[in-house]
Amino acid sequence: MNRIQFALAAAAVLVATAAQAQPVRVKATLGRNFDPKEVTIPVGGVVEWKNTAFFTHTVTFDPSKAEDPSHVQLPPGVAPFDSGKLGGGKTWSHTFTVPGRYQYVCLPHEEHGMLGVVNVTAR
Repeated sequence: MNRIQFALAAAAVLVATAAQAQPVRVKATLGRNFDPKEVTIPVGGVVEWKNTAFFTHTVTFDPSKAEDPSHVQLPPGVAPFDSGKLGGGKTWSHTFTVPGRYQYVCLPHEEHGMLGVVNVTAR
């Protein structure tokens, strides 16, 4: 590999790393929904949720806490997790290290259909 090829390869790695470092943002809204409702990220990607309402939301990936446990699905071997209560204007983020489909709920608004999905793709 010559110097130009090496420099181009190094630049490509830096661009990919920088893109990966940027979280995908999801809003927990006043309308009791996640916006967007579904996102797709690569393994190692980060999703950041922001509560844009004045009331509390959660981002809950724990079927034992859900009103309807079928609303929460995790890939095999992934332990449940939860943001806890997010007041207005607060954010919470999570890094996804296992590929698969993650379905989640907002506990206070699950009955209103406040459900979301994170699809994590293998590289």
